[in-house]
Amino acid sequence: MTGEKASPNREIRLVKPMTPKTAATFLGLDEKTITRWARKGYLPAHPLGEGKRKFWRFLESELSDWLAAQTNRDWAATAKEGRAA
Repeated sequence: MTGEKASPNREIRLVKPMTPKTAATFLGLDEKTITRWARKGYLPAHPLGEGKRKFWRFLESELSDWLAAQTNRDWAATAKEGRAA
């Protein structure tokens, strides 16, 4: 290291990945559903390891964004149906 200090404007964030159990609690779903959706690519997830059996990890920010996108899409469809009537 050269002894330089980090810029006060630069934010350093450490993100701890969530296990399927933690992600399931966060989303209010079953752990098996979380793992199945991760395998299918429906849920944003990060596989660790090689082969058939992987360890899945999730980032809270990605799950929040995914959930917001699902909610907004469903809300928009409902709103369109209401206007058409």
